[in-house]
Parts: sequence; C-alpha cells; structure tokens
Amino acid sequence: MEKPPDWRSENYAKAYENYDRTDFAQEFLRRNPEYRDQYAEAVDAAPLALSRLARHWGLVFRCGP
Repeated sequence: MEKPPDWRSENYAKAYENYDRTDFAQEFLRRNPEYRDQYAEAVDAAPLALSRLARHWGLVFRCGP
C-alpha cells in the first residue's frame, strides 16, 4: 500500500478528494492500533471471533450486487 502524503503537503487534498464515507472509515480502522490488535487476535481465533469483532466496530459486509 502506498504511503499517504503528509497532511501539510499540496498533494494531501488530491489523495483524498474522491474518498467517500466508506473509504474514510477504512482508513480510520487501518490506522487504529486498538482495531489492528483486535483484528490480529480474531483472525487467529474461531470464525465467531471475527463476527464479534465486526459487531463491536459496527462493520457490515454486503454480499452480492
């Protein structure tokens, strides 16, 4: 994954100008140390752990179109 630009740079706004709420939510989780730790634990656990993680963080995954 490409490193995001420094927020003080001129390219900062360009990097995020096409983001929607879903994109910003993903960025928040990707950078959140608590979520990352919980995700790492859940991946190695039973499938139910991933379901609990998703529910805790309010994640919803749509299947199909």
